[in-house]
Amino acid sequence: MPAHFAGRRSHVLVVAALCAAIALSALGFATAAPAQSVRAIVQGRSIAEVESAVQALGGFVTHRFALIQAVSADVPESALGPLRARGLGVTLDTPVRAAGRPDADSSGFAEAVGADELWAQGYTGQGVGVAILDTGIARHPDLLRDAQGRPAQRVVARYDALDAGSGAPDLFGHGTFMAGMIGNARRTANGFAGVAPGTRLIDVRVMDASGQGTQTDLIEGIEWVVAHKDEYNIRVMNLSLFAYVTGPYWASPVNQTVEAAHQAGIVVVAAAGNMGDANMTIAMPGNDPFAITVGAFTDNYTPNNPGDDTIPPFSSTGPTETGFVKPELLAPGAHVVSTMLDGAAWAREHRDNRVRGGYYEAAGTSTATAVTSGVAALLLEAHPDWTPSQLKHHLMITARPIEGASLWRQGAGRVWAPDALADTQAGEANPGMIPGQPYVGPTVYLFDQFTLVYEDGTLVAPQGYNWTGGYNWTGGYNWTGGYNWVGSLDWQEWVEGTLWQSGYNWTGGYNWTGGYNWTGGYNWTGGYNWTGGTNGPGGYNWTGVQLLP
Repeated sequence: MPAHFAGRRSHVLVVAALCAAIALSALGFATAAPAQSVRAIVQGRSIAEVESAVQALGGFVTHRFALIQAVSADVPESALGPLRARGLGVTLDTPVRAAGRPDADSSGFAEAVGADELWAQGYTGQGVGVAILDTGIARHPDLLRDAQGRPAQRVVARYDALDAGSGAPDLFGHGTFMAGMIGNARRTANGFAGVAPGTRLIDVRVMDASGQGTQTDLIEGIEWVVAHKDEYNIRVMNLSLFAYVTGPYWASPVNQTVEAAHQAGIVVVAAAGNMGDANMTIAMPGNDPFAITVGAFTDNYTPNNPGDDTIPPFSSTGPTETGFVKPELLAPGAHVVSTMLDGAAWAREHRDNRVRGGYYEAAGTSTATAVTSGVAALLLEAHPDWTPSQLKHHLMITARPIEGASLWRQGAGRVWAPDALADTQAGEANPGMIPGQPYVGPTVYLFDQFTLVYEDGTLVAPQGYNWTGGYNWTGGYNWTGGYNWVGSLDWQEWVEGTLWQSGYNWTGGYNWTGGYNWTGGYNWTGGYNWTGGTNGPGGYNWTGVQLLP
C-alpha cells in the first residue's frame, strides 16, 4: 500500500529515547498568541462549550480533540482561574521527556524475549501495523526491505503533528532507533535484527529535531492513529516517552486519549520511565492502568541464560500514584543496538555509541517498550482476535520473574514470547474496568510498607506478599476487582510519615495522599471503581507535567 503522508503540527513535548503514539487529526486555527499567554489543554462536556469559554476569556484555540472533548489553546494566564471556576479541566501543555539513555553496551534483545522461536514458527508480525509516536522514522536502508529481503516500503504512513516541522523524516534519531528494534528485517546470524520484521510501520512524529514536543502534539498524534487504525491495520501503539505525574492518571488528557485508543482495540505499550529504583517513580503515560507498562532488564550478554538477569538502576519503580502495580513487564533495556542515521542529532552527540555505520547502542525503558511492541505484533499475527486486555493477560501470565527482584521493580517479570503464544488460559487484564472511568489500585501504605487490601480494608495477606523471586505465576496476578471508591477526588501530595488514609474503609471522603516505599505485593492488573465525588468533565485542576532531569 502506498505510504500516506500528512502534516499537522503543535508545540513542545520532550521524549526520551524511543516511543510512539496514535492520533485523529485536530483542527488548527492560525492566530497570534496574546501577551502573557500560556498553552493549555481545556476539557469540558463538549468542544463547543470549551471553545466558547476560551474565546470569551481572550484565548485562541489551536487544536480540537474529539476523543476527549478538549481543545488546546493559548490563553491569558489570568484566564486559568476563571476557566476552572466554570468547571472545566485545565492542564498546562508542558513537556514530556523521552525514556532513552545514551550509556549502553551491545545486543541480542530479540533472542532475550524468545522472538527467534516465533520466527521459527513462521511469525514475523506480517501485516500488523505498529504506530511509533516519536521523532519520526528516517529512510534507513535496513528499513527499506521486507522479511524476505526484498525491497519494500516498510513505513506505510507518515503523519506530522508538529506545527514547525522540518519536513525531514527524523532529524533527532530516536524514532528511527525504535523502528529498527521493532521491525528491522536485516538478516543476522540468529534471524533478524528487529523483533517483528514483517510489521507495517506507521510514523507519527510528535517530537522535533531536539527530541521535544508537547502534550498537544502527542494527543493529536494519538487521535490520528485512532482515526486511521483500520486503514493501516494499526494494532499496536509504541510510546517510549514519559513525563512527571502531578495528579491521578485519569485527570491527564494524554492518558484519556490513551484509554480511547485502548478502547478502539489498539494495544498501548508505554515506558515505565528512567527515574530509578525509588518507589513511586512510574511516569505518565505509563501510570495508566490500561497501558502495558514496561521496565528494563539486562541479560548481561547471555540471552539464553536468564539466571544472571538484573534490573538496571535507572528503570522506574512502582506503585503508581493511584496504587497500581507497575511496571507490569520487563524487556531488554540495556546494551541494545539499532538503526540510526549517522547525521541524526542524537548520533552526533553520542559518537562513542556508534557500533558501525547506521547503528548505535542505547539503553532505557524506551528500548524495552519497543521490544515489547514488537512481541505484541508477533502475537497479534498469530492471534488477530486478541483484544488489548487479552494480549496483556497472556504476556503477564507467562512472564518470567527475575529472582530476587522486587515486585514493584518487575511486575510479572520478563516478557517471554513463546509461552505467551502457546498460553491457553483464557482471561483479561483489568477485568471489570472500563476505559474512561477513574480507578484506584488495591494498595495501602501500612506497617512501613505498601501492602494490598480487599474491599473491606482487610489485608490480602498479613505479610504483604513480599516478593522473593522465582514464583510460578499461574494466574494469581489477575485481580478480579471492581471495588467501589466513594471518597473525594481531591488530590494532595503525600507527606512522609503519614498513612494513606484513603485505603482502609473505602467509604470516607479522605483526600488521596499517595505514598511510597512499596516493598511487596502481588501484581494486580485491575482496580477499584472510583464512584463518588466527581465534578463532571474537567473537574480536576492539575497543572500538567514537568520536564524530567
